Amino acid sequence: MDNPSDVTYSYKICRKSPRLSADSLFELIKENQNDAISIQVIDPTWIVSKKHLQAAVYHTLKAFKNGRNIAKRSETELFIRLSGLRQIKKAVTAFGINDQTSTLLFIAYGGSYKENESILEQFFSKTDLEQVKNTELPITDTQKLLEYYSCEKDSILLEKEVLEKIAVVEIF
Repeated sequence: MDNPSDVTYSYKICRKSPRLSADSLFELIKENQNDAISIQVIDPTWIVSKKHLQAAVYHTLKAFKNGRNIAKRSETELFIRLSGLRQIKKAVTAFGINDQTSTLLFIAYGGSYKENESILEQFFSKTDLEQVKNTELPITDTQKLLEYYSCEKDSILLEKEVLEKIAVVEIF
């Protein structure tokens, strides 16, 4: 795992079922993950690209490998890395879900691509979540992302700035 492209993960985007609360989703995740593979549910609103997600997973795994993690659990560390914020509460607010979140991104990481994919398939078979097919990241309009991240330029620079924020978490 020398660079972000070495990292394997799998994700699925779905619509939240009105019958499942955020708390019940967290319980289902706890029941379905194992020691090797982590599962996290994320609000994908502010994810700017697949590269953003991939870099966050990479830096999460790297932080635990090198003993430089901020959070006790990798699932929480993922929020820190996605947001580029060292404060857990702010990171969870930015990318965590609640009962009003309508679009969810489930991610599995820590195993091979096949293992990550398999654990997500098992998880989805136990829920009535409606997977959104052919959805690419980002799911949010570029202009809204530029405003959220206070980036005045374009989406290429936005992605670069977000990736830099992820990397800077490591420095402080």
